[in-house]
Amino acid sequence: MIDSSRSTTAAQSPLAGTALGLLLCAIALITLALGLAEDLGTPAFLALIGAELALTACMGTLFGTVRAQRTADTEQQQRDEAALDALEPLREGGQR
Repeated sequence: MIDSSRSTTAAQSPLAGTALGLLLCAIALITLALGLAEDLGTPAFLALIGAELALTACMGTLFGTVRAQRTADTEQQQRDEAALDALEPLREGGQR
């Protein structure tokens, strides 16, 4: 069988890193909103909560994209392996 030069474990997607960075921002906003809840007015407090919800929605979208990309990569890898397995008898026949 022909071995691939790529490792079998996929590298972490840059989208996943971005989503994790957004998670840190969301946690910071929650902490800020709760810590300053008494000092802030209602509109500012609601703006912080709204920003946190928007970041959470972005994270969900990014993680969904990463999952779909990983699924597509896995399916492509399976198709590639099937094609290489189908070509294997040709490779062995040429070595005689």
